[in-house]
Amino acid sequence: MLLHKLRFRTFFFLFLIFLKPGYAQVSGQYLTKTSDPDTSETVIGDITLIGNKITRDHILLRELAFQKGDTLSNSDFDAKRIRSEENLYNTSLFNIANLTYLKTPEGTTSIFVIVKERWYIFPLPVFEVVDRNFNVWWRTKDYSRIVYGGVLSWNNFRGRNETVALAVRLGYIQQISFSYSIPYINKNQHSGLSFGFSYSRNHQAAYQTIKDDIAYYKDTAEYARVAYSGAVEYTYRKGLYITHYFSAGFTNIEVQDTVLKLNPEYLANGKSDEKYFSIRYLYRKDHRDYVYYPLKGYTYNIELAKNGISLLNDDVNYAYLTGEIKKFWKFNRRFYGSASFRGKISDHRFQPYYNTRALGFGRDYVRGYEYYVVDGQHFALIKTNLKFELFPKKELHAGFIPFEKFATIPFSFYLNIFGDAGYVEDTQFSNVRNTSNRLPNSWLIGYGLGIDFVSYYDIIIRLDYSFNKFGESGLFLHFAAPI
Repeated sequence: MLLHKLRFRTFFFLFLIFLKPGYAQVSGQYLTKTSDPDTSETVIGDITLIGNKITRDHILLRELAFQKGDTLSNSDFDAKRIRSEENLYNTSLFNIANLTYLKTPEGTTSIFVIVKERWYIFPLPVFEVVDRNFNVWWRTKDYSRIVYGGVLSWNNFRGRNETVALAVRLGYIQQISFSYSIPYINKNQHSGLSFGFSYSRNHQAAYQTIKDDIAYYKDTAEYARVAYSGAVEYTYRKGLYITHYFSAGFTNIEVQDTVLKLNPEYLANGKSDEKYFSIRYLYRKDHRDYVYYPLKGYTYNIELAKNGISLLNDDVNYAYLTGEIKKFWKFNRRFYGSASFRGKISDHRFQPYYNTRALGFGRDYVRGYEYYVVDGQHFALIKTNLKFELFPKKELHAGFIPFEKFATIPFSFYLNIFGDAGYVEDTQFSNVRNTSNRLPNSWLIGYGLGIDFVSYYDIIIRLDYSFNKFGESGLFLHFAAPI
């Protein structure tokens, strides 16, 4: 089950945006750019880095679309300068990233890369809801489904854009997890490595989907489900926009016998435990301007995964292929559009209920169906958006905040209308008795309007008012970009 994270800092940052004018002022720091050179070509001269007190120079230089000695047309230089700024923002290392330039008497152009680093160490309390999204939890407000604890996340560890995270969670789920990501392990900064593990146990288990929603079994005395997993991943990124991911992992799940009585196909072969290795390859090409809330560009990826290895006698044995493409347009100064397609195809071998997941989790959902789950082996999902920039990006400087890395607050608001469509094909569980699931093997249509708030530290808060094909409507809260 995906955990939907709600941390107090999100609401703290939102509060800051609505401060009285007497406590905040618009900041123009680092926003001035010099005029274009007079010559028809730009020869890149010295590159000076300013503001990276922690981040190593090579991490910034890696993201630039040019290097010293390059000769570019003026138009090409301007495009690559903007692209370099976007690349720096997309590292999630900086609140501000600007490239200015100055023509020298020698005929070259000196580049000045000016950044303002984020705060990288977050020892924070954990306060999360376990349900698939906040709206599902809000419908019941069941405080027994709250997770609390602590997490230590150290981004940009050693100034090399490495990430170390250790989390301990208690409450509905008891979990300990650790992860370590190293983006570059060689001198030419092409290869990266990451690994992590997780151990969890909880008193509830989602044993079946009934009436298009998840049904839970609960045992207050014993643990209904225990799981642990580990994975290692190698990444290869030779250029700026194409990345290859190769990963291998191991998963072990154990459930009570009562769960199997409620759903004999919960795990493979009717067993109370399931163990398997998995391998995965992912190809991603990304030309979006800003990864967390894109307005221009495109991205697509293809993933091939195999759960279970026959030679190792794993409990499951099936493969699947997923693909996704997203496109973002800027129509004029304040109007934007976006569309995405995502699909999944599995082979015809049996998949246990625990391993069957289609729509209703993470970002894989049709807006207007936040309360529903749709299981299946294959699915297609289309999302479209038309948005209007209600308040262009501004920056407030809250001088009363003693921490410089939090004092400059960028923010923007967007109004949007949207329409989604999805289809899930289920060949295994749609005919199971007493489930009364209406959504598999049928088209899902959703539409509505909303408002998006975007701020620093990748904070996105969305309010959508959506309609679905049953005539149902509602106001839904989300914390990620819609597409």
